[in-house]
Amino acid sequence: MPVTSLRSPQQPLGCEPLPATALTRRGAGAVVFVSVLVGYLVAAQGVFLLRDPVVTGAALWPAAGLTVAALLLLPGRLWPWVLAAVAVAETGGDLAHGYPVGASLGWGLANCVEPLLGATLFRRIGSRRTLTPVHQLLLFLAVAVLAAPAVGATIGTAASVVLVGDLTWWEVWPEYAVGDALGVLIVAPVLLTARCRGVRRSATEAIALGAGAVLGSVLVFDAPWSESSGRPVFLIVPFFMWAALRFGVRGSAWLSLLLTLAVNALATFAAQPVPTASDDGLTVLQLFFAVTVSSALLLAVVVGELTDRRDAERVLRHEATHDHLTGLPNRAQLRADMDAALGVDAADPSRVALLVCDIDHLKTVNDTIGHAAGDDLIVEVGRRIRDSVRDGDVVGRISGDEFVVVLTDVDEDAAASLARRVIGAVAPAVTLDEHREIRPSMSVGLAMGAPGAATDDVFNGADAALLEAKRLGRGRVAHFDAGLRDRVVERRQIERDLPAALDRGQISCVFQPEVELATGALFGLEALARWNHPASGLIGPDRFVPAVEATGYAGRLFETVLDQTLTAQQRWATVLGHLPPVAVNVSPLQLRDPRFPPTVAAALARSGAPAGTLWLELTETAAVDPGALDALTELRALGVRLALDDFGAGWSSMSRLAQFPWDLLKLDRSFISPLGKAAGSEHVVRAMIEMAHALGMLTVAEGVETPAQLEVLTGLGCDVAQGYLFSRPVPAAQVPRLTTSAGSWAGAAAGA
Repeated sequence: MPVTSLRSPQQPLGCEPLPATALTRRGAGAVVFVSVLVGYLVAAQGVFLLRDPVVTGAALWPAAGLTVAALLLLPGRLWPWVLAAVAVAETGGDLAHGYPVGASLGWGLANCVEPLLGATLFRRIGSRRTLTPVHQLLLFLAVAVLAAPAVGATIGTAASVVLVGDLTWWEVWPEYAVGDALGVLIVAPVLLTARCRGVRRSATEAIALGAGAVLGSVLVFDAPWSESSGRPVFLIVPFFMWAALRFGVRGSAWLSLLLTLAVNALATFAAQPVPTASDDGLTVLQLFFAVTVSSALLLAVVVGELTDRRDAERVLRHEATHDHLTGLPNRAQLRADMDAALGVDAADPSRVALLVCDIDHLKTVNDTIGHAAGDDLIVEVGRRIRDSVRDGDVVGRISGDEFVVVLTDVDEDAAASLARRVIGAVAPAVTLDEHREIRPSMSVGLAMGAPGAATDDVFNGADAALLEAKRLGRGRVAHFDAGLRDRVVERRQIERDLPAALDRGQISCVFQPEVELATGALFGLEALARWNHPASGLIGPDRFVPAVEATGYAGRLFETVLDQTLTAQQRWATVLGHLPPVAVNVSPLQLRDPRFPPTVAAALARSGAPAGTLWLELTETAAVDPGALDALTELRALGVRLALDDFGAGWSSMSRLAQFPWDLLKLDRSFISPLGKAAGSEHVVRAMIEMAHALGMLTVAEGVETPAQLEVLTGLGCDVAQGYLFSRPVPAAQVPRLTTSAGSWAGAAAGA
């Protein structure tokens, strides 16, 4: 599903500023002066070609709109250049047409004061330099179209009446004021919206609008209408409305310019522009266009605001129900889809399957390549999932690395087949960060929802199945069934009872020895937590440690185990005469806590144990965390010994092994079990032992259960072994009885 592209509600139909570089360049003032001078002369002399604006009146004065737009678009430091160009163009043009010097200077003054007043008021009162929103357009009409032209017309009319002669005040002022106002109204919006985002329509519609408007103008003002019936000027109004409704402010501004110029030209050369033969007809025509253009612009702005508001609401609805990165539905939308599919709001519920899909090891991608690459991977995986399911299926993203697929009208076999198809579709290599290529894998939890089932129950079931898929080795599908449901119920019970267990001392430790193969001496004792549940009996760590990490109690469990272990160590020392080393397991979550190293230091200080007798065992998953190196370095500075546990069970340890200050490598039991039985297993273990020794680390073999395994490990040069061959985990009180005063282990395999 592609990411939906929507216009942001924070981007109104406004204008972009002129490029700053063009306005700060040396010589910008001269460029502005020449540009305005040429533009003003062209606009003004175009009016003289149609009619003498002094003797017969100007239907419109486009130069006024050009000047206002220039002042509004340019910074204040360039305004003197604009006004100088206007003064030169206006005075020089009037003198060239033979008007008196005094009148020419008066008109030049009027045409400078008028735009300066309009632009100054608009910029000081308005919140921006655009014609949107509505209050900005109304301000523009009030100060630039009404007030400023009235002032300019007063100055210009005085010059005309006093210095030209044969003219009366009421003959000149109305046409002067309305002509300037109309010039501002049709020219300034075109220039002010030149850099605005217009409303995109088809070229065919734009051509049809322009051609229809011109044809309508010709029919109204140049057709053989009878003077008695008058000219139906109202016939061109629909074209203004068409532009306002379909093409926005910019389209309305351009059509207004086109129609006004065309109609004024036709009215000049036609018999009469309006149903009266008097000279007042020109002013009536001006007023008609002023009202029509203002109404069209106002309508365009109102429609634009309504459209922006509608788009903003659409964006907000989309953002509320979709993931911002992939554009896929989010958890809220998926819940609504599930409710509908399960029949909560539907009369005909269908059988639903829910797939919760998790990208394996996404955190490692973020930590090693970067979050931008991780985001690219998420987007690509989302696309692959969407392409691999059926058209009617819903694909969404509910968290950083989790996607959800809602399948309707399927049975469990078909849903499982689709889940395997998703895993296969995600598997091909993805190139990230230009040159790095990874092959993503995905774990999937599948849960079925019968008609009328609760959405939360189906989601919880799929989540539980996903955890099971990860536990089984990732990259596979796990089904939520009765057995898994029982385990989920048990886990929830464990999570509820866990705080009380920590508070009431129900967590205790047992210890399993680690024996040196060369001498039989006790190398150390690993502390293993057990939960003496008052109702369920003894609960092993494989059942309650995941709940500890999920509920945020990993720190409290570690402190409990560490205190019990160091206390037991001190008691053993009083019997044995020496402190046997002890090992405590560390959750990956604890390395992210800056209080973790100080917690270890405080426990050592309370017990008085030397830091060198404490081993902390961490899995390779913990070492992948970006803050792990700093935490481990701080622990190493305390004198604590560090062991990498379950080596080989993860997937990234080989590339990161030498980066961390490990003292010991514990080989995972999965490599020890085949020794003496599977051909080639010895070569793998030998390579691990030699690599560890080359890096200055000791090696411990976990899960040693047979003399044959022990014999092979001794021959391969392994340093230490641990497993049932030597002893099962025993309570702290039994350790002194199974340890000699010389420090050798006297347990089950002492003779070995």
